[in-house]
Amino acid sequence: MLKELLRAVGESLQIEQFASRPGVLQRVDPRIKLVSFAGVIIVAVLLQSVLQFLILLLLLTALAAASRLPLRAFFRRQAAFVGFSTVIVLPLPFITPGYALLTIPLGPWLFWVTFEGVYRAVFFAVRVWVCVAALSLLTLSTRFVELLHGMQRLHFPRLFIELTAITYRFIFVFTDEAYRMGLAREARTVRKERVVRPRTWRTLSSMIGTLFVRAYERGEKVYQAMLARGYAGDFRLVNRLHCGAKDWSFGVGLMLAVLLVYFAPFLAPVTSIGGWL
Repeated sequence: MLKELLRAVGESLQIEQFASRPGVLQRVDPRIKLVSFAGVIIVAVLLQSVLQFLILLLLLTALAAASRLPLRAFFRRQAAFVGFSTVIVLPLPFITPGYALLTIPLGPWLFWVTFEGVYRAVFFAVRVWVCVAALSLLTLSTRFVELLHGMQRLHFPRLFIELTAITYRFIFVFTDEAYRMGLAREARTVRKERVVRPRTWRTLSSMIGTLFVRAYERGEKVYQAMLARGYAGDFRLVNRLHCGAKDWSFGVGLMLAVLLVYFAPFLAPVTSIGGWL
C-alpha cells in the first residue's frame, strides 16, 4: 500500500514537471486549451467510425510528442479508464443481434458472438479512449493554477472552481495522512499480512474510516481558518492571462483539423468494406 501511495504522489508531482517543459501546448493560453479540447471531446462524441477515432488519437499523440510529454505516462493515464470501459461493454458481443462470428456452447445454452456486437464494443471503448486522451493531454500540459485561472476567465461557476481547487490541494494532504497511517501500521506489524486474510480487510476498512474522520476534522479547521482570514465566498486570482496570435492560431488550427476528421466521410466516398471503418 505504501508503494502505491508514493507512486500516486510521484505521478501528481510529475504533472507540474511536464507542464513546465518548453513544449507546444505549454505555451498556449489555458483558455484556448480549455475551449479547444472541449471541442475535441464534443467532436469525438459525434464521430461515427473507428477509423476517425484512430486518426484523432494519432493527432493527440502527435501533440503530446510535440509538447515533450513522455508517451508512456501519457498512455498510462488512459489505461484505467479504457480498461473500465472495456469491462462495461463486454456483454455487447453476446446480446447484439447480427452476423455470428463465433459460437460458444455452454451446457444447455448456446451463445453467439456477433460482428455487430464486437464493433459496438470496440467503438465505445475507442471513443472513451479519445476523450480521456484529450483530457490527459490538457492536464499534463497545463499547471493546475493556470487551469483555475482559465476557468475563472471563461466564467465557469464559482462554486465549481472553488471545489476543484480545494479538492486538488487536499489530495496531497490526505495522501500524506494515509501514508503516515500505513507506515505506523507496518511499524507495529511483525509479519507481512496477506491480502486474502479477513483481518487485513478489517484493518484496511478501519484505516479508511479513520481517514474519513480526520478529513472531516481537517475540513472544519481549514474552513474556520479561511473565515478568520477574511474569506467571503470567492477566490481572488491575481495573475493575468494574455491571449496572442499564436494562441488563436493553435486553437483555430486544432479545431480545423478535428472538423476535417469529422467531415472527411462526407467529402469523399467510403472505401472501407461495408462502411464499418
